Amino acid sequence: MSHIIGIDIGTSGIKVGAMNKEGELGCLEYQPYSLLYPQMGWVEIDLEDIWGRTKTLLTKVWQQVETSGTVDAISLSTFCNSSVFLDEQGTPLYPGILYLDQRSKGEADWVKAVVGEDLLYQVTKNRLEPGMYTVTSYLWFKNHFPELYAKTYKWGNLSTFILHKLTGNFVMDWTQSSFTGMYDVENYHWSSEIYKKVGVDQDKLPEVVDPCSIIGYFEHPELQSNQIPVIAGAADTACSAVALGLGVNEMFESVGTSNVLTVCTDQTKHLDTRFLNRCHVLKNRWLSHGAMSFPGVAIQWYYEQFLKSDGHTRSIYEELCRQSTAGANGVFFLPYMQGERAPIWDPNARGVFAGIHLNTSKADMFRAILEGCSFGLRQINEIIETKYRIHPESFPSIGGGAKNREWAQIKANVLKQNIHIKDISETGVLGACLIASTAVGYYSSLEQAAEKISNHTIYSVAPEDDLLDTYDGLYQVFNELYPSLKQFFAISAEQSIKGGERIETDNLYNKVTT
Repeated sequence: MSHIIGIDIGTSGIKVGAMNKEGELGCLEYQPYSLLYPQMGWVEIDLEDIWGRTKTLLTKVWQQVETSGTVDAISLSTFCNSSVFLDEQGTPLYPGILYLDQRSKGEADWVKAVVGEDLLYQVTKNRLEPGMYTVTSYLWFKNHFPELYAKTYKWGNLSTFILHKLTGNFVMDWTQSSFTGMYDVENYHWSSEIYKKVGVDQDKLPEVVDPCSIIGYFEHPELQSNQIPVIAGAADTACSAVALGLGVNEMFESVGTSNVLTVCTDQTKHLDTRFLNRCHVLKNRWLSHGAMSFPGVAIQWYYEQFLKSDGHTRSIYEELCRQSTAGANGVFFLPYMQGERAPIWDPNARGVFAGIHLNTSKADMFRAILEGCSFGLRQINEIIETKYRIHPESFPSIGGGAKNREWAQIKANVLKQNIHIKDISETGVLGACLIASTAVGYYSSLEQAAEKISNHTIYSVAPEDDLLDTYDGLYQVFNELYPSLKQFFAISAEQSIKGGERIETDNLYNKVTT
């Protein structure tokens, strides 16, 4: 039986699976990996480590497929965004710099001054933020490591590195290039007007390709196989949109490390700079992401710091939530654990518990986290309703965090919408497979591919009428919290920079060159 292999690399782990012609996903393998935090505000990945783990999982899945069938194609889904610097052989010259990284604030300010924010939005349909839009990381590397920069043959992102390992070619698909700060998302090409102004070398930019295009061929060195087509694939949330069959003016939620509401539009005039805006896999459609950075991380942080040491498993979440009540006994939480994207776009913002008193319990604090994350999602949903003029009565929800039933119920109450938890738990892998299967002829279109796969709802949650007024009032209080602390966050960040622990540049240079 013929299969497509999909590779999905997220911010905490790697998944590889195989899909047959009936759209059934199986042979799933997973390995976690760790992010690197070399100093305050820096977030990196070890690229060779990620490739080693990916190759191991790819081999395992391939071996399972070959017991009864063949591999017809490989495709890729990766988190977005990262910045990588590769020599002519595709060897990394420096760790990958993640979208969470804040080291390039100075470069971001400089680009805004040189290019102008109006032109940046006109071309890229995005605001410019350090790390998230990778031209800032590019310029930071160029400024701080000129010798390594001179050795750089191609700059790209994680998908550029992995696809080169598979095919020997340097490319980037257009869902990923949309977040570089240099790509014209309406006309589908690098913007010479931007990259020339900021001093980016054109010959270091990878070719931008259609996510559904065959970009090369892979022959597994350990298995008996012919050259297998490799399809470019796309960013993880774009792959999820494909797997869900997301249509124009529709919305879905993804819940993992981040919590994101994504809408699809065919009108670029609707795109809002408070969101992350990119080309969809399908040409002349765009995805707009209202992205909160750290809801999943906030829950994980609370578990690690306050629950795990007491011997609790994550099954304690439901019980804890029920030990408190709506409003968390007066406690509010800002979920900005290391800055925030939508809707405030403040890298200095941090997590805050407000309203703690002598009767506050662990359960109150946990429920406050769930409610604070839900209030942040409502702020994003209000932008969707007013700017995009989309008013869904319900929406699908995917990802590991979507299965937190108590959290889903709170979100349904806060947003006043029905939420349908989907059984597609591996939408990144599945979306990559659907992209590849269309490219090699399993299906005539991505729309047909999405219709063929199983897309069942595990369960649904509906708003609880008796709590809607309560949450309306709490939401108004929540909206006062960040504006009251914005100046404090700025002062605190400045003090942290003055007193924070630093790693000398020479030590960093030695680290990546030895």
